[in-house]
Amino acid sequence: MKAPVRDPQSPPAPPAPPAPDTAGPPTTLLGWRTRLRQPPAQPPPLVPLPPQDPSCADSEEERENDPRVRYHADLGLIETTDIQRGLHLARRMLRRNGESRQIGPHIAIDSDYRGTGKRTLLHHIGMGHQGRREKLHGIDDTHIPVVCINAPPTPGTPADWSAALATFLGWDLYRPDTDNRPVQRMKDFTGPAVHVMRTRHVEVCLVDGIDRLRTEDLQPTFDYLADELSLTIFWSGIGSSDILREARTARFPALRRTSDAAPLRQRAVPTLWVNRLPPRCPEHPDEWPRALASFDGRLHLCHHRPGSLLELDEELYEITDGLMENLTPLLSMAAQISILDSTEAITPEVLHDAARYLDLPTAERHDTSW
Repeated sequence: MKAPVRDPQSPPAPPAPPAPDTAGPPTTLLGWRTRLRQPPAQPPPLVPLPPQDPSCADSEEERENDPRVRYHADLGLIETTDIQRGLHLARRMLRRNGESRQIGPHIAIDSDYRGTGKRTLLHHIGMGHQGRREKLHGIDDTHIPVVCINAPPTPGTPADWSAALATFLGWDLYRPDTDNRPVQRMKDFTGPAVHVMRTRHVEVCLVDGIDRLRTEDLQPTFDYLADELSLTIFWSGIGSSDILREARTARFPALRRTSDAAPLRQRAVPTLWVNRLPPRCPEHPDEWPRALASFDGRLHLCHHRPGSLLELDEELYEITDGLMENLTPLLSMAAQISILDSTEAITPEVLHDAARYLDLPTAERHDTSW
């Protein structure tokens, strides 16, 4: 049989995407595309570690680099009920804006506590939108459907949004001066950035950390980006709905004036809420167990019994307080410890060891919600 010959006119197969840690953060174009297109991590073979050899200097390092230890170091993020609901609502909003090209819709991603998963929802919204685009129309790197940035720091100066956008696009913001010191190439990258975003068909802008900003720092973004490009902008941060509402009022001073005959309400801001997971109780019987079940299915330990993580639901809630910011690293650390000490299962003792490493509370507390 003849070996198939590739048509010389056809383009070569694209190279495998780099690992996320080498591609950069998702606030750069390469880092964003890498995370979007990276295949899901597959669990390595279920092979227990050999006993530790104290006489071998490299034994500990080899054990730390074992494939199963590295796999459990990043168990990934799960979609809680609030995140799933937020994804559905965001898809509807994006569909409406994409079909009617509404000018400058702004959507807040807010929560009642820090560490609930706002950034997870923000990134999943952008990756879901771009993933659907690439599935329908194929991968075309001349288009940039989504821009992902962090709110820039403002040490006594207005927020430099243009620099954050330029960094995502991969521009070198600095050049060496005559003394070989870095000097910013331009004071304002807004014009070039907006031109590129318009020609590369940017549709969605994700902004994380709005709670670090002052209301007046949002003014240029509202006045220019939203109206000029008709972007859908998602703003993530605790209190983001109030911050956006105040910024919209500041943008239109007439909204502050009301009359007795026709009082004017504040402008509404669509908000996607990602709150702390409630403990298991009659009003919320499934949310916490569903989150634990998602992690339970990802554990790849020799002595792990499917569903055994749910037997520790009360203890896990006492340690993590229902925050994903605590739950994800706790289970990741516990799984690594259990492999390295040959326990090969998540036990209360392993959980307490992991909690101490992460400076999380381990004292017994009794909650009447259970």
